[in-house]
Amino acid sequence: MKKSYILLFLLGLFLFPFNVKVTAQSEKKVTIIVKDAKNKPVPGAVILFDNVRLKRWTNSKGVFKAKFKNTPKEISAFSPKVGLSKIAYNGNSKVEIVIADNNDLGINRSPTSKNIGAIQFRDFYDYLRGQVPGVNVTMDNAINIRGYNSVNGSTTPLFVLNNTPVDEVELGNIVPTTIKSVVVLKGPDASKYGSRGANGVIEIKTF
Repeated sequence: MKKSYILLFLLGLFLFPFNVKVTAQSEKKVTIIVKDAKNKPVPGAVILFDNVRLKRWTNSKGVFKAKFKNTPKEISAFSPKVGLSKIAYNGNSKVEIVIADNNDLGINRSPTSKNIGAIQFRDFYDYLRGQVPGVNVTMDNAINIRGYNSVNGSTTPLFVLNNTPVDEVELGNIVPTTIKSVVVLKGPDASKYGSRGANGVIEIKTF
């Protein structure tokens, strides 16, 4: 009799397994307060998690509230009027970032420094729209050089990243702050790339 109960119990485990609830990774919250060297709030500052720009800015009190699932290692704050500052994130729910003034020695503006002004752009496509003349970028991120129009054929230019031709899909991996220069070539200037430069060439160099 006992064996029968045991067999029925084991059979029940297979037929009616326990429901295991898998909970989604909970979001964490952080409040970021951005101030200048005079301890005044910095409104309109751009916030970045690990060099990835978030969509909003600090409010009139220099406060920015964010939610995240993947904990950033570094949080940056950038203001075109004040400057740039970065801190290592230690997991606290409230952090304060003090941005030095543009004239302070804390910001390196040597030729090898990163493109601080590029922080205002969300991605490479946004950078092209705001910084590179002679290039058209559609809402769905299709790129072509002005002057190259085609009804049936492709007008996609050749993309050269650090002297190496790359597929357009690679452009989404470029962080705007790492861009050293973007040069648009067309006509005779693009001829050095042969037929591949028929629709023009966009040369990109990063730090």
